[in-house]
Amino acid sequence: MAVWKVARLGRVSSLTGEPFPPDTAVVTVLYGEEEEAGEDKVRGTGFVRRDYLVEEATPERLADAFCVWRTRTPPEKPASQRPLDLGMAREFLQRLLDEGNPERAPVALALALILMRKRRLRLLRQGDGWLEARWPNEKETVRVPAPELTEADTEALEQEIQRLFEF
Repeated sequence: MAVWKVARLGRVSSLTGEPFPPDTAVVTVLYGEEEEAGEDKVRGTGFVRRDYLVEEATPERLADAFCVWRTRTPPEKPASQRPLDLGMAREFLQRLLDEGNPERAPVALALALILMRKRRLRLLRQGDGWLEARWPNEKETVRVPAPELTEADTEALEQEIQRLFEF
């Protein structure tokens, strides 16, 4: 299995070397690199990342790209972003679990994973199709359904979470 490391968004344009302004649309391009060796030491499996402003990303520049995507530079004042209300997220997860609707199981799983990442929920065990977790400083456990998700399900779930929590 080949493993590739892709660098993070650069701070400057790959074309001009000028710094990107805050909260600006950027086009990121991956080009295959023959000279670069991947982690598996196979030559020609490496990739080079280039970041361009939208107006710099001409069709000619993108012609030999392996893949292209759009992103944004971070805002100037990240503190102005609305943080996730963890109390509301916990209550929402509890209501989803109490409801037990299998159609909402992916949302419950995503929310549980977010809370685990924020250390507001602790994973105890996992089984085939479920996770057992516990809230900090509580003895009672909760069982979160963990259904198999396709790539299309994952994209729809990501949009739903963003819509619900206005990320």
